[in-house]
Amino acid sequence: MRVIVRMWETPVKPGQIDALIEYVKFEVWPGVTDAKGFIGGEILRSFGDGGDRLLLVTRWEGPAALEDFLGPDWQAHQMTPVPAEEPLLAGSPFVDHWDFVTTFDSTD
Repeated sequence: MRVIVRMWETPVKPGQIDALIEYVKFEVWPGVTDAKGFIGGEILRSFGDGGDRLLLVTRWEGPAALEDFLGPDWQAHQMTPVPAEEPLLAGSPFVDHWDFVTTFDSTD
């Protein structure tokens, strides 16, 4: 099975990272996790001095699963934020897609 990893990253306005994480966890993530072809994913936040960013990493059962969930423009790199996200974001989200190769853990 070909697994596609979708990485959605966005800059976040100062002081808004926790609000955006809560929005994603409770408003966005349930729809993603219920989608046909969704395998798994993570919500990641930046740390350090580079400004706040949020990264959503999701894994899908191939391109057809992403197209079924997001439509024919699923490969678009720039995304228009939905109105609920706009007050929290410091710019437009950027999306990229990757072919999954392998994982490593502490036993490897």
